[in-house]
Amino acid sequence: MFSFLSSKRDSIAAAIQRRLHPRQRTRLRPAKLASLDNEFICDCTIRDISDGGVRLVLNEVTDLPEEFYVFDAVPKTVAEVQLRWRDGLAAGVVYLVPPASIRHFKNTGVRKLAQRLYALDG
Repeated sequence: MFSFLSSKRDSIAAAIQRRLHPRQRTRLRPAKLASLDNEFICDCTIRDISDGGVRLVLNEVTDLPEEFYVFDAVPKTVAEVQLRWRDGLAAGVVYLVPPASIRHFKNTGVRKLAQRLYALDG
Protein backbone atom coordinates (compact mmCIF):
# COMPACT_ATOMS: atom_id res chain seq x y z
CA MET A 1 0.00 0.00 0.00
CA PHE A 2 2.79 2.45 0.84
CA SER A 3 5.46 1.04 -1.42
CA PHE A 4 6.38 4.55 -2.63
CA LEU A 5 7.76 5.27 0.87
CA SER A 6 10.05 2.27 0.66
CA SER A 7 11.37 3.22 -2.78
CA LYS A 8 12.05 6.81 -1.67
CA ARG A 9 13.94 5.56 1.39
CA ASP A 10 15.97 3.18 -0.80
CA SER A 11 16.94 5.98 -3.20
CA ILE A 12 18.01 8.21 -0.29
CA ALA A 13 20.10 5.38 1.14
CA ALA A 14 21.70 4.81 -2.28
CA ALA A 15 22.53 8.52 -2.59
CA ILE A 16 24.18 8.52 0.83
CA GLN A 17 26.29 5.52 -0.10
CA ARG A 18 27.40 7.26 -3.33
CA ARG A 19 28.72 10.18 -1.28
CA LEU A 20 32.51 10.27 -1.51
CA HIS A 21 33.02 12.00 1.84
CA PRO A 22 30.86 11.54 4.94
CA ARG A 23 29.06 14.68 6.09
CA GLN A 24 29.46 16.17 9.51
CA ARG A 25 26.55 18.28 10.75
CA THR A 26 27.46 21.67 12.19
CA ARG A 27 25.54 23.98 14.51
CA LEU A 28 25.14 27.64 13.68
CA ARG A 29 28.58 27.86 12.10
CA PRO A 30 28.86 31.37 10.64
CA ALA A 31 30.39 31.94 7.22
CA LYS A 32 30.79 34.69 4.64
CA LEU A 33 30.74 34.40 0.86
CA ALA A 34 32.78 36.54 -1.53
CA SER A 35 33.24 36.49 -5.28
CA LEU A 36 36.60 35.69 -6.84
CA ASP A 37 36.79 39.45 -7.53
CA ASN A 38 36.67 40.13 -3.75
CA GLU A 39 33.06 41.35 -3.80
CA PHE A 40 31.09 40.49 -0.67
CA ILE A 41 28.09 38.28 -1.53
CA CYS A 42 26.34 37.53 1.78
CA ASP A 43 26.54 36.06 5.25
CA CYS A 44 25.44 32.46 5.68
CA THR A 45 25.59 29.42 7.93
CA ILE A 46 27.47 26.20 7.24
CA ARG A 47 24.96 23.41 7.86
CA ASP A 48 27.01 20.33 6.86
CA ILE A 49 30.69 19.95 6.12
CA SER A 50 32.76 17.16 4.58
CA ASP A 51 36.19 16.72 3.05
CA GLY A 52 34.58 17.39 -0.35
CA GLY A 53 32.46 20.47 0.31
CA VAL A 54 29.80 22.17 2.42
CA ARG A 55 26.07 22.76 2.54
CA LEU A 56 25.30 26.43 3.09
CA VAL A 57 22.15 28.17 4.27
CA LEU A 58 22.11 31.77 3.07
CA ASN A 59 20.80 34.54 5.32
CA GLU A 60 19.00 36.16 2.39
CA VAL A 61 17.88 35.36 -1.13
CA THR A 62 20.75 36.23 -3.43
CA ASP A 63 22.29 35.04 -6.67
CA LEU A 64 25.46 33.00 -6.37
CA PRO A 65 28.19 32.84 -9.00
CA GLU A 66 29.39 29.47 -10.23
CA GLU A 67 32.65 29.82 -8.27
CA PHE A 68 33.35 31.88 -5.13
CA TYR A 69 35.10 31.95 -1.74
CA VAL A 70 33.66 30.61 1.52
CA PHE A 71 35.13 31.99 4.75
CA ASP A 72 34.43 29.67 7.69
CA ALA A 73 34.51 31.90 10.78
CA VAL A 74 35.05 29.09 13.32
CA PRO A 75 38.47 27.80 12.18
CA LYS A 76 39.10 31.02 10.19
CA THR A 77 39.64 29.22 6.88
CA VAL A 78 38.92 30.17 3.28
CA ALA A 79 38.05 27.75 0.48
CA GLU A 80 37.44 28.33 -3.20
CA VAL A 81 34.26 26.48 -4.12
CA GLN A 82 31.99 25.63 -7.04
CA LEU A 83 28.21 25.72 -6.76
CA ARG A 84 26.71 22.26 -7.36
CA TRP A 85 23.06 22.73 -6.39
CA ARG A 86 20.66 25.31 -5.04
CA ASP A 87 17.29 24.92 -3.29
CA GLY A 88 15.87 28.20 -1.97
CA LEU A 89 18.26 29.48 0.70
CA ALA A 90 20.23 26.20 0.75
CA ALA A 91 23.21 25.60 -1.52
CA GLY A 92 25.68 22.76 -1.94
CA VAL A 93 29.24 23.51 -2.97
CA VAL A 94 32.35 21.43 -3.65
CA TYR A 95 35.89 22.50 -2.91
CA LEU A 96 38.01 23.60 -5.85
CA VAL A 97 40.73 24.66 -3.41
CA PRO A 98 40.33 23.06 0.03
CA PRO A 99 40.04 25.21 3.15
CA ALA A 100 43.25 26.87 4.30
CA SER A 101 43.96 29.23 7.15
CA ILE A 102 43.18 32.80 6.17
CA ARG A 103 46.64 33.86 7.35
CA HIS A 104 48.11 32.02 4.33
CA PHE A 105 46.29 34.33 1.89
CA LYS A 106 48.19 37.34 0.59
CA ASN A 107 45.04 38.70 -1.08
CA THR A 108 44.03 41.55 1.26
CA GLY A 109 40.45 41.44 -0.01
CA VAL A 110 40.09 37.83 1.10
CA ARG A 111 41.83 38.52 4.42
CA LYS A 112 39.25 41.21 5.20
CA LEU A 113 36.61 38.48 5.47
CA ALA A 114 38.06 37.58 8.87
CA GLN A 115 37.44 41.05 10.29
CA ARG A 116 34.40 41.52 12.47
CA LEU A 117 33.36 44.64 10.59
CA TYR A 118 34.52 44.35 7.03
CA ALA A 119 34.30 45.86 3.61
CA LEU A 120 35.86 44.24 0.59
CA ASP A 121 37.55 46.16 -2.14
CA GLY A 122 39.35 45.18 -5.31
